[in-house]
Amino acid sequence: MKKKIFLFLMIFATANIYSQTYTISFAATIAFPALDSVKVENLTHPVMVKWHAGDVLQLVLSNGIKEMDINYQDLHVYPNPMQGQTEISFYAKQAGNARLTINDISGKELLKAENKLLQGIQKYQLAGLKQGIYFINISGEGYFYTSKLISQNSTTSKAKIKYIGNEKPEAVNSNLKSTKTTVTMAYTTGDNLRFTGYAGNLTVIVNDVPNSSKTITFTATAITTVLIPSGTFTMGSPNTEIGRNIDETQHQVTLSEFRLSKYEITNEQYAAFMNANNIDSNGMSTGAFPNEVLILPSSLYNPDWGLNYVGGLWVPAAGYENHPVINVTWYGATEFATYLGGSLPTEAQWEYACRANSTTPFNTGECLTDTQANYNWKAHYSSCVYYFTHPNTTQDVGSYPANAYGLHDMHGNVCEWCSDWYDIYPISAQTNPGGATTGLYRVVRGGDWYWSCLLCRSSCRLEFYPESIGYYLGFRIAFFP
Repeated sequence: MKKKIFLFLMIFATANIYSQTYTISFAATIAFPALDSVKVENLTHPVMVKWHAGDVLQLVLSNGIKEMDINYQDLHVYPNPMQGQTEISFYAKQAGNARLTINDISGKELLKAENKLLQGIQKYQLAGLKQGIYFINISGEGYFYTSKLISQNSTTSKAKIKYIGNEKPEAVNSNLKSTKTTVTMAYTTGDNLRFTGYAGNLTVIVNDVPNSSKTITFTATAITTVLIPSGTFTMGSPNTEIGRNIDETQHQVTLSEFRLSKYEITNEQYAAFMNANNIDSNGMSTGAFPNEVLILPSSLYNPDWGLNYVGGLWVPAAGYENHPVINVTWYGATEFATYLGGSLPTEAQWEYACRANSTTPFNTGECLTDTQANYNWKAHYSSCVYYFTHPNTTQDVGSYPANAYGLHDMHGNVCEWCSDWYDIYPISAQTNPGGATTGLYRVVRGGDWYWSCLLCRSSCRLEFYPESIGYYLGFRIAFFP
């Protein structure tokens, strides 16, 4: 199967605070192909540009950002956060069919528009999105754009999108062509920028608030993903399955293809995220969930298998660097996923990926043995083999064989957060379900090192408050091709 690697790496940003322009340069410092391009998103204001290898990026300081010169960008969303309606502009490099979709944070497609477009700048009007985080994806002949949209409120009750029109290609500055040039971006001092670098199939992400000459360093951390094919499966458990719960009603679900991290997110990977975002010792969010705890130091609890705040940095407990991260809330798992351009898997995606075309209680068959997963082996399932001991701790991710899709630890090690609110299943067939829109609890799946084999079943559902933490709670993340 194809794999996609997501990396943090070193990026250099330089700025002159005595002029009205910051100049940003980029460099790779590990065994890594030369950067092809860097997408620069202003997370404070609705501005995004794309830097190509050899170009010079300048941040032009202004007292208030209204609208950046469209001549220097590929995709523009204004205003953002949205109040009532938003205008989306992008450059169609060639004439032909184009597709624009709006997806929520779980990946569910909410709106789409398909048009045959001329070359040039295209404009769409978007209205009616309720409060939340959304992703805009645009694909056409020879181009693909993506951007995040944060909607605070809306004055209309129904989400809708419509095509406004286009500008002729001769109206577009020649700087949009693939020549090396100066790329200009409007900027207000104190704005939070996200730099996403691309090199082949590698993606690099770093956040910064440019305000002086500086060097930003991130430790290289890889997240390997597996492509999960599209398909239809029966979600839930049959009435004959031993130990099933009443909330596992069987129903048909159809899913589009997606990518899922091959392993549970590790302590080392989560520490890199916390340090890159300058999260203090209190573990409090500085992003989409202000005043919510992302993670708490493992030393506050027993056992100490997670992260601790030492000398101004988050570090894994010694010997547990490659163990799954624990004591992480749903908010902490979601912010990590969003930071890397992904999301938590939906409950349907999780079960589909776990089953990997199996229909038995476990993806290993009717039983789960001590060589197949990390759980409380003494608490065996049904008439399966009883064991007199068990690890009684988390273990390195990937310590047990992968399922048929190539995913490790879908049964056991740590329970995994899903994006959904917990609710009763629908009876009717579903396509790319995202779960309930509100609720008290978030869904947790997979079982863990401490609990019985029963909770490791592919269909078993648990629910926790989103602020819950525990030495048995972790996660993995999903991406959409």
